[in-house]
Amino acid sequence: MPVTFKFACPLSHGFHARPASHVAAIAKTFTSECVLTNLRSGSAADMKSVLSIIAADIHFNDACSVRVQGIDETPASAALQRFIEHDLAARDSALPDLLPVETRRELPRALRLLGVQVQFGQAASRGIGAGKAVVIGGIQLRATPIEGGAHDPALEEQRIHRAVAALRTRIQNKLLEPLSSAESGILEAHLAILNDAALAGRMLERIREGDSAAEAIVEANTFFADKLRRSDNSVLRERALDIHGICRELLDNISGAKKATTVELRQPSVVVAESLAPQQLLALDRKWVRGLVMESAGTTSHTVILARSLGIPTLVAVKDVLMLPTEAEMVVDANRGFVILESTPPVTRFYERESRTMQRRKQALARYATSPARTVDARTIGVSANVASAEEIDAAFQSGADGIGVFRTEMLFLRREQPPSEEEQFEIYAHAACAAAGKPVVIRTLDVGGDKRLRFVKIVAEDNPFLGYRGVRIYQENAELLRIQLRAIARASAAGRVRVMAPMVSTLEEVLWFKEQVAEVQRELKANQIAFDPSMPVGAMIEVPSSAFILDQLAHELDFFSLGTNDLSQYFFAADRGNPKVANLANVRHAAFLKFLQQIVHGVESHGKSLSVCGDMAADMRSIPLLIGLGLQEISVPVADVTTVKERISRHSYSECRKLLSEVLEYPLVQDAERLLDRESARSARGLLSPELIVLSTDIRSKEEAIRELVDTLYVQGRTDDSDRLEDAVWARESVYSTGMGHGFAVPHCKSDAVNTASIAILKLKEPVDWNALDGKPVEIVIFLAARESDAENEHLRVFSRLARNLMDDDFREQLVKAGDREAILALLNKEFSQVKNVAADLRG
Repeated sequence: MPVTFKFACPLSHGFHARPASHVAAIAKTFTSECVLTNLRSGSAADMKSVLSIIAADIHFNDACSVRVQGIDETPASAALQRFIEHDLAARDSALPDLLPVETRRELPRALRLLGVQVQFGQAASRGIGAGKAVVIGGIQLRATPIEGGAHDPALEEQRIHRAVAALRTRIQNKLLEPLSSAESGILEAHLAILNDAALAGRMLERIREGDSAAEAIVEANTFFADKLRRSDNSVLRERALDIHGICRELLDNISGAKKATTVELRQPSVVVAESLAPQQLLALDRKWVRGLVMESAGTTSHTVILARSLGIPTLVAVKDVLMLPTEAEMVVDANRGFVILESTPPVTRFYERESRTMQRRKQALARYATSPARTVDARTIGVSANVASAEEIDAAFQSGADGIGVFRTEMLFLRREQPPSEEEQFEIYAHAACAAAGKPVVIRTLDVGGDKRLRFVKIVAEDNPFLGYRGVRIYQENAELLRIQLRAIARASAAGRVRVMAPMVSTLEEVLWFKEQVAEVQRELKANQIAFDPSMPVGAMIEVPSSAFILDQLAHELDFFSLGTNDLSQYFFAADRGNPKVANLANVRHAAFLKFLQQIVHGVESHGKSLSVCGDMAADMRSIPLLIGLGLQEISVPVADVTTVKERISRHSYSECRKLLSEVLEYPLVQDAERLLDRESARSARGLLSPELIVLSTDIRSKEEAIRELVDTLYVQGRTDDSDRLEDAVWARESVYSTGMGHGFAVPHCKSDAVNTASIAILKLKEPVDWNALDGKPVEIVIFLAARESDAENEHLRVFSRLARNLMDDDFREQLVKAGDREAILALLNKEFSQVKNVAADLRG
């Protein structure tokens, strides 16, 4: 009698190559027949074949059945069921964030005026790159007919075996080199496909039916790739490229054409291809690859994942790429989503300016890395970093993090056969403590369950894992695993200000048990004369609503707390944030949730304990004034957001944020609150003019470049996130009439929601430029006025109007011309407007 069992596929991207290879590896250790059936489609697969499993087109949550029949069916079924229920989810590597960049499908004005030819596409890997176009043909596989038309089947089989062995050795040798996780993961998947019995079986079957080795490879490629292309799962469809790449390499080995088909790059190049297999990208000399332009690759293809990991600007969905000019100097603008087919000196000058602007933006944010984040009214808010690996620790402190708000240690445990040892963990935690140089490091103990599974922690399949066996709840059954981690953390506490934090706390009993484990570990270390900090703070995440209602009890036992707004919001609204049909309900800016947070903040403050927030809400720029208004004194964000969040905090006033929060709490409809927050973003406490918005003696050759320079200056200072749209708004006004007012002055202006806050920027030119001014004279001083279209209050208009009147005064203009530096210009404006209520404050910021 066969043994059967059923399960629901836990893999968010379906059964693709990497998880399928692990299932096949287990099935191959048994002699019994193992069949996996997709109950949604009826497709059956041989579980010993990676390709067969992939071809079954199994999606996330598909109902599946397994039937095992043979001499060892009982242990085989038990092993497969155990792996699928406990380990399979952990074998699914999350795909990188490869959502296409939203594009306007319109060129920046300067490029439109130049009449450049472009092709638009989807930007799958951000960046800008330029180089000579190198067109690589598609991966069409063709078998060269054997001379005379006859061949020996035995000899052809040997050729297949030799080609497979040679490619296997090449991949295995490549895996021995230092590689990124993306590269090694993809190569491991390719090795699994190459070793698949179904692939070899298909090729050998075709040889027995009369095909040559080359013809058998081509037919096997068509057979398996077509199966994948028929899937309605985009991830599985895009894996057809992997089959193409592997079969191409086998065919090269068979035909001896490897050297001829390898593209050699000798200069900065933009690689253009209808489609590109990951093997082809890996074979290119990466030091010359400046960009990729493809027609049929999707944003989750292994080729794009590789390009993203290597930092190569990449466009996909570009039409008719093989018709693009070869040998041309191309520019891939994967920030905006197009490729310029033929670069020229003016195009090069445009992108050189773009490069300088991006560098200035980076430098503008860098200054926030060296100082605390302070509101306009001098309230300091700590900005810490969330990290998940040793590599992120140094980057966090280089970015100016005030500490490590959450070290997500579970990432050290995932995708491993055995947990990291105490020594391995200790080295990482101690490194974090030393790198912090006296700043606090919060180490959260293992947080698995839900969507994170470990191969060595038994967690049975659950109908609702997010409400199940996860976080602190797994500790008692895995006490030794926890104790090893706690020993490593306690030992690291001797190297710096280490804090330990428990996840998913919902009851006082959990806290008491956790604290006892910490105390036992410390007693053990003391007995063995091993150094540790006996006063190491112990805290907990507040991410289960019940914990908010026992804060009196928890605060008596714990030293600090951290708000996990991701889980807390989904539990509060009973809305799975991973379910697109209900995720919008769990809006952290809803008045009900904000009142709940307010209750938590007041509860923690009343006991004199510290509270931070570390969920996605902390890095959401629209939510920052709400967090300030709540009175939170620490925010923990991803490493990449540290300087940006510090800069955003500096725009706001604590007192104004408290008023804003009070207003938001009165709105029953979340969309009304969102509109209010948008208006607050427009008038956040930054002044209309600051020294950084005054630009002196730049290399400007035209009116067009002058306006672009002013727009870029606002971008550098975070006052616009869409320079192209803001520039178009300026020129829309400029097309009606010239803003060259005469006497060497121009006052371009616009109203557009492309600007984040009303602003004045000033440009003093080294050489005057023609502006079609009223008096026909060139312009040497440009004053740019930008306001938001949706700003209903328009208080800034009084400033703009007063400034325009002053520019009609000869004495004022002369003083402005003679002002030699930023400070002198700012002092003149402040003096001039000192008698106008609120205006001087607006100018100073």
